[in-house]
Formats: sequence, C-alpha cells, structure tokens
Amino acid sequence: MIVQAKLHIENIPERFSPSLAYPLYAWLLSQVSAEAGNRLHEQGTRPVHQYLWLDPKTKEGWWTVNLLNNEAIELFMPVLEDKKEVWLHPCRFSFDSCEFERIEAPHVFIKRAQELTLDRRFPIELLTPASFKQSGRYVIFPQESLILQSLIVRWGLCFPDMPLDDADAFAAMLTGLHIVDYRLQTLRYPMKQTKIPCFAGRFVLEARLPAPLMEVFKTLYCFAPYAGLGVKTALGMGGIRI
Repeated sequence: MIVQAKLHIENIPERFSPSLAYPLYAWLLSQVSAEAGNRLHEQGTRPVHQYLWLDPKTKEGWWTVNLLNNEAIELFMPVLEDKKEVWLHPCRFSFDSCEFERIEAPHVFIKRAQELTLDRRFPIELLTPASFKQSGRYVIFPQESLILQSLIVRWGLCFPDMPLDDADAFAAMLTGLHIVDYRLQTLRYPMKQTKIPCFAGRFVLEARLPAPLMEVFKTLYCFAPYAGLGVKTALGMGGIRI
C-alpha cells in the first residue's frame, strides 16, 4: 500500500524554499521512536518521499508526503493526521487542510496506465530539484537508464510481490526510451554543510516500445509522482508532476 498526504500550508514563510523539506523530514523522524527512526534512516531506499512546493500561479504552498510501505504508513500516518503546526528554526508551518490518497495495490497504477491518453511522448515536470548519482558522482542531467532504474527500485520497495527488475526487460525497454525535449537549469540544493548539484525544469521522454513493454513503462510513469525521481527523495528532492 501507498499513502499520499497533501498538507496545504496556511502561512507561507517569508524565506520559503524547497530545501526546508530537509528539516521537515528531521522533524517527522523526531515524532517516532529513536529505534524506528534509525531503522528507516539506515535503509538504502527510504520508504518516504516528501517535498515542499509553491505553486507559481496560485502562490499556494503544499507539503506532500508519500509513505511507500506499511511500516512508513504505520509510523507516520498518525503524526500527519493530527499535525496542524510545525516549528522549524527560523520559521513556522501551519496547515489548514490535509488530503489523503490510498493506493491499495499495484493494479491501481496498471489501470491508470491503460487509461492514459498519451501516445509516445511523456512529459515530466520537476516540482523540486533532482539529481542522480553514478560512480560516486552526482549527475546533473536526466538519463534514460537512471530514470528507469530509479523507478524500478522504488517499485520493488512498494510492491515486492510484483517486481519489475528483470534485466532483459530493462535492457529492452531502455533501447526504446529517449529524452527528446527538455528545458532545464542546473542549481544547488543546500543540505547540512553541503550543496548538492542538481537540475530543475521539465523534460519529455519518448517511448517507442512493443505493447507489453509500453504497458510496463506507462505503469511506472503513473507511479513516478508517488515515488519521486533520483537521490534524496526523502529529503525534499525529486518531486515531480506528470
């Protein structure tokens, strides 16, 4: 199961930044036992994807928290259901509404994929900066293999009984995926005492795949906004919209 919580921010802090999601995650961990927090922190792929986003048109702010397995849901759902205010030095977040969406099974994404009206071009908009890591270095441009790998790994975390990590299928899918358009900028995402190289903007993936692989790709595409993209998705990076 996946639960997505969308908390509407009542008061937008004067120094609003997507990077404030990092201390928000630290606050979220502080609301559960140290043992549970350490257990999540030590996992290679954390079962939480959360980020802050300010809508440039409406100027409304949202804190989106995706809980990607039952353990994360049991730990954090009670916190999110009851919380109306969070104090972070040097600002305060107050929330006036919270919407919850529950994804009970992977077949929800399969059905959404079947209902997609897109043909071959699949746009992805980055709501928060994203980055990948390869051979110990940050990658500041989206690559087809890294996008696909990121989504497949998180799918396996959410739905271990329906893995999509077949090496031959991955290779076959990769031959038919290409970034054909993009509007991106590079920037730095502040975290602790460092600034992570990353990119923001939007890009378009073109998929030319046989029908079975196209359905798998479309399913991952529908899953992507819940999973996030790239590294540090528990700390505010990689929030996307399709």
